Amino acid sequence: MGEIKSTLDLVMERTRHLSMSAEEKAHQHEEDFSRRLQGLLQQFADGALSVERLQTRISELQTELAVTGRQPVLRAIFGRIDPDGDNQAWLDLLAQLAPALCPSMEAILGDHRQEQATLKQEYETAQRDRLARDHGIRGSAVVPNPLLDAAYREHLAGLQARTRQRIDTISA
Repeated sequence: MGEIKSTLDLVMERTRHLSMSAEEKAHQHEEDFSRRLQGLLQQFADGALSVERLQTRISELQTELAVTGRQPVLRAIFGRIDPDGDNQAWLDLLAQLAPALCPSMEAILGDHRQEQATLKQEYETAQRDRLARDHGIRGSAVVPNPLLDAAYREHLAGLQARTRQRIDTISA
């Protein structure tokens, strides 16, 4: 009688002659580096790693996986920057890793905040005027909420997309 083989045994028999090319291995290392880097960046965001310790761990990871250059690291950091959020920790990290890029990133985020404030003010004024004109509601107690306006949310999403695009051009 024949031997009963497990699925794993069958797969191993059929694939034993297959091996990864150098290009496939490099791609696999890059993917592994990216996943592990995201884990390190999350630890940094959570406050579990200092800037210095993060730099050390990134260097060790690059050495272990034979990944060179700072572009993958910078792209990962830029991907974590939220135009509407608090980015001070990421800016501090960027100042350590690529000080030349920090002023342009701060300028982009400052422009975003300024455009967002202007947009919000315009929609608040429009809502106040509409309430006064259409319903006779006016006074200092009127506090408009532009987030309820679909057009404001669309303009805000467009602003975020343009800012994200500007951030992505720096990392390229």
